[in-house]
Amino acid sequence: MQLEPSGTPIPLDPKARAQLANWVAQHWDGVFALLYRLAGNRHEAEDLTQETFLRASQRRDSFKTGTNLRAWLMRIATNAFLDGRRRKRTSNVMPLMDDTAESAPGPNMALEHKELGKALEVALAELPETARAVFLLRTREDLSFREIGEAIGATEKTARWHMLQARRKLMQSLTVWT
Repeated sequence: MQLEPSGTPIPLDPKARAQLANWVAQHWDGVFALLYRLAGNRHEAEDLTQETFLRASQRRDSFKTGTNLRAWLMRIATNAFLDGRRRKRTSNVMPLMDDTAESAPGPNMALEHKELGKALEVALAELPETARAVFLLRTREDLSFREIGEAIGATEKTARWHMLQARRKLMQSLTVWT
């Protein structure tokens, strides 16, 4: 759905509506599964899945017929997730807190965060070099997989594979903390 200059949405024509319905029918479950793993929250994953298909409908002209629709939708989903995280980080909204000692984080919470940080550093150090590089380029430098592939002298697909491997190994190493 595109926007008119006034900011109101332009309704989808019947052909575009049918195309979007087909995309949703074929790929909703896969997109939701990815976003659920990223967000760790069913409600947020549902919202992000809807956002993904809304963005896909708005950008349907950028999809090249004959290319991988699933990958295109997954990229949109991942970007929707990351955009949401960036908005949360930059909003700097602080919860209203009571000044009582009960509402202040205790020393145990600070210690847990410190231990988790150390465990993450150890887990990162144990990753194969390429997987570690891909993970850090993606998470800390916010590079696209295409850019990461160029940086490590590999294809975008290979960069994505290394990221998947890094995530799997980190999740295995950090299962104690979940």
